[in-house]
Amino acid sequence: MSTTDAARTIGRADARRVAIGAGVAAACSTLVVLAVPLLSPSTADSTAFLTFWSTLFAGFGVLTGISIETTRAVTAVRGSGVPGTGPRVGTAGALFGVGFAAVLALGAPWWGPAVFHAHGTMPALLVALGCAGCAVHAATTGALAGAARWPVYSRLIGGESAVRLVLVLSTMLAGTVLAGWQLGAALAAFTAVIVLVVSPGARDAVAVRADVPTGAHLRRLLSAAVSSGSSAVLVIGFPTLMSLTTPQTAYRAAAPLLLALTLTRAPLMIPLNAFQGVAVSHFVQHRDRGPAALWPIARLLVPVGVLGAVAAWGAGPWLMSTIWGPDYRVSGVTLGLLTLAATGLALLTLTGAVCQALARHGAFVGGWLTAVLLAVAALLLPADLETRTTAALLLGPVAGIVVHLIALRPRRSTPRPGVA
Repeated sequence: MSTTDAARTIGRADARRVAIGAGVAAACSTLVVLAVPLLSPSTADSTAFLTFWSTLFAGFGVLTGISIETTRAVTAVRGSGVPGTGPRVGTAGALFGVGFAAVLALGAPWWGPAVFHAHGTMPALLVALGCAGCAVHAATTGALAGAARWPVYSRLIGGESAVRLVLVLSTMLAGTVLAGWQLGAALAAFTAVIVLVVSPGARDAVAVRADVPTGAHLRRLLSAAVSSGSSAVLVIGFPTLMSLTTPQTAYRAAAPLLLALTLTRAPLMIPLNAFQGVAVSHFVQHRDRGPAALWPIARLLVPVGVLGAVAAWGAGPWLMSTIWGPDYRVSGVTLGLLTLAATGLALLTLTGAVCQALARHGAFVGGWLTAVLLAVAALLLPADLETRTTAALLLGPVAGIVVHLIALRPRRSTPRPGVA
């Protein structure tokens, strides 16, 4: 591989493919969230499904760490031109993720009722089932991104979300109960298994050996999973924290705010998550630039976020009440602030990706944990749910970004005594 090829993370044609796949993923996930309140027989069912959806994707978010670390490992091996000596990245990632799913399943009788209240253990078991499928998905997408197999990568990220859309909406239109919708959302995560069966390129990518021994690779997977899980709590799994910190009677009426959270995050965070493999590969190949490698992405992200916040403030309340009815109206100020908060989350995701690419795993985890802890503290304030939610999602990411940027400051070399 030439120096030019190594420096170029992705070509224009492949970037378009990834953009299309990311767009399909964003559109399909957003359509599910848009359709559920319209098709469900009651707001209580809407609240239950949106809470399940957020918890499922929080689990997926933990497993995104597998994808990020796998991308880094395969990119490093590809860039060095020396075969890795560690475990096969697909096997290690999938087994790590299935282990996480098993822990969720074993603990379902305890954590399920705490999150899903009267619906009990079954939704928790379905979350565990979905995470087992996502373990394969995360290992596969990470390996494909690291190997720069962007056509297969693009088809997988778009196809998985399209399958989920079809399964959820078909079960709803067929008149099945709430558990049927949840089962459809979980089963879509196994789309990667089909891709591995039919795609030799995908099988080749997951067979690459990691650049570090098994123990080090597993520690890095754990570190990435902790930090990406913290990210997922703030991005999509936040309703779980809302449920745990809010009286059950008040949370039953939270469906409009849950919908607003998803709508303000999906346009930025779903495409960014899909492009995370591109970003990590880019940061690894340009590690000498440090935080400056963020600039090409941040200069596009921030203006989009600000414009989105203005649009959400002006048109958001009217759109929500027009599409879902007066019971789903949320104030323009809240919608605008939640969109700005989504921009902060996106920037925090990018600063975390730089830490990951530079193997500064302590800072990576520290930034995300700081953001989560501050957000939880804000949720415990004596205020209404909208105020607590907005404060948590604005303050938490800012604190996490500061932690990441401090850790990414150039380190000054200290001259040794007696050396001119």
